[in-house]
Amino acid sequence: MHHKWWPISDVLKTSSKSRNGLVFVESVMERVILFLLSQVVFGMVERSLGEHVYFSTHPVSEYGKIFWQDGEAVGFYTVKKKGSLCNGCTGQSYLLPVLDTVFVRSHWRRNGLAMRMLQDFCKSMPTERVLGISYPISPSMYGVCKKYLEIHQEQRERLYEVEAPGNWSQRRNVWLSILLQHRPTHSTISDESPHITQATDKQLTDTKGKKSMPRLAGTEPRRHQRRCVEKRLTDQAGTPQKCKKTKIS
Repeated sequence: MHHKWWPISDVLKTSSKSRNGLVFVESVMERVILFLLSQVVFGMVERSLGEHVYFSTHPVSEYGKIFWQDGEAVGFYTVKKKGSLCNGCTGQSYLLPVLDTVFVRSHWRRNGLAMRMLQDFCKSMPTERVLGISYPISPSMYGVCKKYLEIHQEQRERLYEVEAPGNWSQRRNVWLSILLQHRPTHSTISDESPHITQATDKQLTDTKGKKSMPRLAGTEPRRHQRRCVEKRLTDQAGTPQKCKKTKIS
């Protein structure tokens, strides 16, 4: 860069005071920084020996934000836009905005940065009734979602774990999954580890050999049923509550 080699740590720093907090990736230099964070910092420098997953490179059609703190790029998130193509081999397009990747550098983890990025994603789509998080959600990201949804209860009906392109049969409510404990428990990754959604060798396979997420009956939002399930689970310490059947039109 500029006809000389630079240490990665220097490239990830800035003297611009306007770069603070979450900033849209717009310039060529910001694209380079996003690439370094996803492919070099996570892909090589901070990668644990047991990791078998990688971030794919992020196309220009995706929008992303870099988290700047104390003059340094410390994390990022990217979003699949509603209406954008799922990949170059299909004509299918995403039916909703989908939070695709979240990453916080190891030195800055456990400071609530991942939850701030999740909150920013939700706030940036005020007109969208439903938002997605790419399947599979990592165990650490489930932890972030749990903390966020405990605080922001109004978002519980809004966040879904989705497979592309995001039909209702490909969605599962995140809060309901947390209540029913349909979340990965095998990982020892710390909170705010990367949310890796684009590649994994632990995906489930259906009888036709296609990768797919486990299904929950009735994934389309049914508020009365979910509230009843939530009440029954929260009342387990006391007398079990009976749920009345609710007619869903």
